[in-house]
Amino acid sequence: LSINACTRHIQPPLFDIDNTNLKQFQANLPVAVIVPQNADKNYFIALADPRKSFGADKIYVDLNLMYKNAKELIEKQLSAHNVVVSESAGKQLRFTITKIEWDIWALGNIMGACLEFDIQTADGYSRHYKVQDQSGINVERAVGGTVSRAVEKIFQDDRVIEYIEKQ
Repeated sequence: LSINACTRHIQPPLFDIDNTNLKQFQANLPVAVIVPQNADKNYFIALADPRKSFGADKIYVDLNLMYKNAKELIEKQLSAHNVVVSESAGKQLRFTITKIEWDIWALGNIMGACLEFDIQTADGYSRHYKVQDQSGINVERAVGGTVSRAVEKIFQDDRVIEYIEKQ
């Protein structure tokens, strides 16, 4: 029996966020969205359950693309609430990915992905979150969806909303 795994460099798509459970907010002061620059271009996405790794693909992603998508979605949400986005603003939201994993669910019919991240404000608040998404199509879509789930978490966090609204 020979099972060959392949190495794949994925390009996760950008998905809109679900606004259903997000907090409402408004602010008069601009906000900067900060993400790491020059991140790992070949970040290895480990399989969540190593027992399933026999024959599984080795998945890599360019974290710069993940950060670009996250920043775009965060800024879009701020702008939708009439908050000015400015790179030079003193008020900052800092988004950092700490871990990405993928998994095989439902006997291989569904690809799942988990993303762990930190959100920090310039006044010292920091929170670690873990989100997941899934796709019946491919792992790229599952990984891409985790960024949308992460942005939803940010805008459900009362402390982040209070910080954005603070004068």
